This record gives sequence, C-alpha cells and structure tokens, in this order.
Amino acid sequence: MKKVEPRDAFSRDVLEFDGIRGLLRGFLSSPLSEPRLAALEPHARLDEIRRALERVGEARDLLRTVPRPRLDQLEDPQPILERLRIEGIALAPLEILDLVSVARAARDFHTLFAKTPLPRLKELSSGLPDFRSLISELEGKVLPDGSVDSSASPQLARIRKDLERLRQELESTLEKILRRLSQDEVLQDDVVTIRDLRMVIPVRAEEKRRVSGVVHGASSSGATVYIEPLETVPLNNEIVVLKDREAAEVRRILGVFSQKLRERLEDLAQSVDILSEFDLAFAKAEFAREYDCSIPEFAAERAVILKGVRHPLLEEALRGQGRRPVPLAIELREPTTMMVVSGPNAGGKTLALKAIGTAVLMAQSGLPVAAEEARLPLFTRVLADIGDQQSIQANLSTFSAHITNIQAMVEVTGAGDLVLLDEIGGSTEPHEGAALAMAILEHLRQARATTFVTTHYSRLKAYAAETREAVNAAMEFDEATLQPTYRLLIGLPGSSSALAIAARLGLDPSIVEKAREFLDPRDAEAASFIARLDEQNAELADRIAQLGREQGELESRKAALEQKFEQERRARLRELDARLEETIRQIEKKLETVLADLRAREGTAAAAKGLSRKGAALKREAREEWNAQVLETLGVAPEGEKLEEDQEPAVGDRVRVAGISTPGTVIALVGDSQIEVEVGRLRMRVSKGEVRVVARGSAPAPGPKAVLGASATAAVAVAEEIHVIGDSAEEARERVDKFLDQAYLAGRLRLRIIHGHGKGILKKTLHEMLASHPHVEKFYPAAPKEGGTGATIVELKI
Repeated sequence: MKKVEPRDAFSRDVLEFDGIRGLLRGFLSSPLSEPRLAALEPHARLDEIRRALERVGEARDLLRTVPRPRLDQLEDPQPILERLRIEGIALAPLEILDLVSVARAARDFHTLFAKTPLPRLKELSSGLPDFRSLISELEGKVLPDGSVDSSASPQLARIRKDLERLRQELESTLEKILRRLSQDEVLQDDVVTIRDLRMVIPVRAEEKRRVSGVVHGASSSGATVYIEPLETVPLNNEIVVLKDREAAEVRRILGVFSQKLRERLEDLAQSVDILSEFDLAFAKAEFAREYDCSIPEFAAERAVILKGVRHPLLEEALRGQGRRPVPLAIELREPTTMMVVSGPNAGGKTLALKAIGTAVLMAQSGLPVAAEEARLPLFTRVLADIGDQQSIQANLSTFSAHITNIQAMVEVTGAGDLVLLDEIGGSTEPHEGAALAMAILEHLRQARATTFVTTHYSRLKAYAAETREAVNAAMEFDEATLQPTYRLLIGLPGSSSALAIAARLGLDPSIVEKAREFLDPRDAEAASFIARLDEQNAELADRIAQLGREQGELESRKAALEQKFEQERRARLRELDARLEETIRQIEKKLETVLADLRAREGTAAAAKGLSRKGAALKREAREEWNAQVLETLGVAPEGEKLEEDQEPAVGDRVRVAGISTPGTVIALVGDSQIEVEVGRLRMRVSKGEVRVVARGSAPAPGPKAVLGASATAAVAVAEEIHVIGDSAEEARERVDKFLDQAYLAGRLRLRIIHGHGKGILKKTLHEMLASHPHVEKFYPAAPKEGGTGATIVELKI
C-alpha cells in the first residue's frame, strides 16, 4: 500500500504558525529583516534552537537596561545586491546610499557588541566585516536626495565650480539686458526663465524684432516670446557643455562607487544576514516582554511541562475586548505518553490542543513561549488533525478527510513525534467511531508517540483510565452557572454536559427531560459518576484554596511577629545609642576638667604625667561602662544560629562574640591569637576562641571621607585615617581635632591624615594645630606608599 506522507511535518498550517509570524512582524525594526522572519520555521536542530534562544534571552536582559538597537533606516537591500552581481552595472545614487547605510549599521553593531558581556550577541557581532575604509571612502559622497556631492571627485568639484562661475556671469549679463530692455517696454516680464535648459528672457511678441537673439518658443497665448539674447549664447553654450561633462563625471563616479561595493559584495550580503538576525533576536525579546513569555528549556526526559501556557493569537484577539485568556497547566511525563481531554462543547478542548502545539512550534523555531514555564523534549514532527478537513474538490467528507489525514500520520509516527487529534473518531456512528478511535490510540501508544486527543466518547475516557501510558484530563465546567471555566484538570475525565448546556441555551424543557429518559442507564450512571467526581474535585480545590489562604495568614502573622521583634531590637539599639551619647557627654565633661587642670599646670612634668594617668583612667572607665551597657542591652546570643565552627576569622568577616547577641565585624588581626571586633559602636579585643564566624566578608574599603561622631555606626572602623581633601582650612581643623579626641579615647596610637598637595594651605593649618595639640606625641610626612607629602602620620601619646 502506498504511503501518504503528511503535507507538513510540523503542521504549521493547522496550528496557524503564520499568525505567530504575523505577531512577530510587528516587532521588527526594519524591512531588512522580513526575509529572515519569512524563513523562520520549526525544526529539530537542537544546537541551533538553543543558540537562538540564548540570543533572545541576552537581548531581553539588555532591553531591561538600555534602549533597543534599531535598523529603522534600512530597506531590504537584496534586490540591490542582486543587481550588483551583474558585472559592469552602475548602481543609482540612492542604491549606493542604501548599501553604505548597511555598512554603517554593521560598523555600529560591531562596535556596540564587541565588548559586551553577553556571549551570544558578542559571537554574532564578531561575524560583521570591517567596513571602516569603505565608509570613509563613500560616506557623504551621495546625499539623501540622491545627488552626488562635489567632494566625490576633484574633477566634479572643478566642473561645478566652473558652472557656478558661468551661471553668475550669465545672470549678471542678463540682468544688464533686462535693465536696458525694461526701459523700452520690450519685456513682457522683468524676469529670467529657462527654456530648453537655456536662460532666456520673456519678450512681448510685437517687440521681438527689437531683441537680437535665438527664439526658444512662445507662451500658449502667443503674447510672449522667449528669446536667448545673442550676448548670452556663448555663455549658455559653455554651460551646456559643462553640464554634459558633469553628467559624465557623475556616471563615472557611480561606476567607481559601484565597483568598490561590488568588491565587498559577499561582505555586504553577510552583514545583511547578521543584522537581520540581530533585529529578529530583539523582535523576539520585545515579543517575549509584550506577551509575558519564557525561554523554553529542552531536556532529554520525555516530559511536556507547560505552566501558565496561553495561545498568543487568542491573547491578541481578547486584548481588543479588554479580556485575558485563562492560562493552562499541562504536565505529561513518562511513562505516561498520552492525554485524553474531555469536557463540554465550547469548553476549550480544541484551544488546549492548539496551545500545546503552538508552544512546541514556537520553542522549536527559537521563539520564547507564552507561558510561565516551558520544559519540552525535542520533537521530530508535530502531527495535528484539528478542525474540519472536509474538501469538496477532493470529494472528501469530514470523516473521510480526518481518516486520510490520520492515515498519513500513523504511517510515519514514532517515539520522537507529537500527535494532536481533535475529536478523534467523530463525524460518524458513535460506537464504530469510538472503536476506531481506541484502535488508533492503541497504535500511537505502541509507537510511543506523545499524544494529546480530545473526545466526547465515554469508551475513550475508560481506555485512558485503564491504560498505564494514558491519563484523563477534563476541561472544567461549572455546573452551578452551566458555564465552562476553561481550566484543565488532569487526572479526571470530563462530562460533555450536553443536556445541561441545551437547557441553558433555552431548549424546550420537555425535550431535555425526554432526552434524559432516552439515555442508556449505563451512560447515565457514568455521567452521574463523573459529575460526582467533578463535585469532589471542586470541593478539593476549595479546600486547597482554603489551606492556601490559611498558610498566607500564618505567613502574614509570622512576618508581623518578625517585624515586631525587629522593631523591639531597633528600639533597644536606639536606647543603647542614647546611653552611649550620655556616656560620651560625661567623658567630655571630665576631659574638659582634665584640660583645665592641664592649662593651670602647663609646662610641668608632673602635669604631663598626671594628664596621662587621668586620660588612661578615663579610657578604662569609658570602656568598662560601654561594655556593661552593651552586654546589658543586647543580652545573650540567640540559640540555633548557624556558625562556621572550623573557620579562622579574617578581616571583614561577620562574627559572633561569646555572650553578645549582635554580630560584629573583624577589623584587625592582633598577633596569632587575638582579633579586634567591632560590634555596633563597641570595639573590643578578644581571643579567636571567643568568636565564631557567621558569614564571610571582606575588609571595608575606606570611603572618600571618614565620618566621625558618637552617632556613627562605624566610628572605630574609620578611626585609622581621615580624608579632608576638599574641606576648607577651618572645616579640616575642626574635623581633625574631633578625630584626634576620639582616636585618643579609643586607644589608637598611629593615625593618618590625608590632606593632599594643593597649595599647601590645609597641610600648613593642620601642622600648626598638631604642633600644639595635647594628644599628639609627634607627626611627620607619610611614606610614599602611604601618600607621601599628601598625607601626614600622627603618633598619639600613650
């Protein structure tokens, strides 16, 4: 028996793939990309598909941050390139301009993507040839109006310069003639006009004998004669000759330009291909953004997983009505390879088949899929029999057309194929149709094809329930409103609800009731069973929704408790801040007393020693009080926190100090066994055994200026140095004075002040202050690696 091959291995006509291309066409930026879009087809070359999808993903990521690169000014240059292939043909100026625009676009795209971190777009741009020399030769030589610029050749520039000189001379001569003749009332009009490409003057017909010259015609009324005066004939002749020379030079230039482009013909053709690929990739990305698409994933596993899938053509149609389609959730995994979808008429069964098929075609064309998630196997064919296949010309009934189509499908179907069958076994006697449908499904099951079918037949629902490789699915129908919900419920057979729908549509109730009497008791029982399953499923869905709401409420309560805990913790920290401020104010008062004592005893050795002792006592007192307040306010470390037991702390790490709940940051390593840790505003020196690493980090980089003060959250971390570049002398003096006080109280011994070079005003002012500052032991310029003369090292007294 002769095989009847499917007309289309991917059922593009049945699944309306041209409509998808039509949607995508609206996102192209240039007609140059039309041929590339027209050639877009589903195929099974996985590497090419993945490469195309990766480009789309990169283009979509790029569009989140920058405007789309466009090709708006480019027409499709293919006809021009075909003409250019003919040796000796000279292109028209605008054709040359179009090809120069292509070269310019290739240069711009290569520059744009040459250093991009997006590998697929960078790879695509690397194929663009270098047109810089060609552009420098031709750019600006042909103007947008199609004229050739005088810069195109020295000869053309000279000719046009001579033409301009002759025109001015001719105009001057004609003006003199006009002035002379206007006094004799010979002229019809006091203007110069053009006849036969020569400048002439309008003379009254009855006065033409008074003007010596060549007649170039008369007006339609005969009242005016256009005469070229004899004085201007030589000038006009020269202009005509120069114009011929100009035209010849322009032709020569166009020939030269055409030859230069012909030498780069293959490069130009390659650029058109790559630029159109770029434009198509960005069109796909904008399409994905507009239709909320995802990039499909291909896996070796035979699983069709489509979450939230929609048909783009339906979505586009519903947008005009202010509506949105109901997304479908489809999941079919091995060993299940067949889904039997049932449900009421107009419930969305056919649309579900088309949505599945369209999603596969889009994915295997390198297009994003209108779904939240799409994971698919790579199909060798997509074979679909959907809709009315009746053909008057082929003398085929609907049933015959379906069987002819299915015959072509089953002869080639294999394990790598997707088969979509709408109302299988329909349009004939139901018992025979159901039997035939079961036989076809059994054949497809044995062929291991991935199959989706729709049906109203109860026997097919039973087949799906009894067959290991098959699963039932139902298009949900709301029995309360007698309306379809367009949701797909996997695992349940659907009811056709024909009698209920007939009643809703207004059919005579007596007829509907009589129909119920005529139902086969077994069919009525099956329908009742399916209805009960639907009710149970609805109850289960309601319960799941209720659980979801309860879970949401629990999560909200948890979030509220966490927020309350965080607010209380912040309140405790604010209290700690206030107490710290009070501690510092008390210290400042004591320090003022110490300084007053120093001034009273200035110049004595005893005063210096006494000041040192009092300063040390103040530091110890401040540290002890501050530590006590921290421990009292922050409390005990929380239980259950994950600590890095075996990791050595490093500068920048977040660590937990034993006995303190708030984590701190390691700011320095002291010897082999101790570290300095900063917890809030507290700096402490502890042994490594007293801390546990919470999170790895990096040492904080100093900002452009150190921010000092009691309310700073990282006072100790910036206490090593201060930046005053950009401050006035008075501002710098005030900030450095405060910096020295706090550093002295914190126990710092060596500091760096970064003041820059400039005019030396900051440096001089600060050095004068440092020379008399009570905390400063000595100061000197920094080493070259620490800033040289642009910084000053200060050592504080112990």
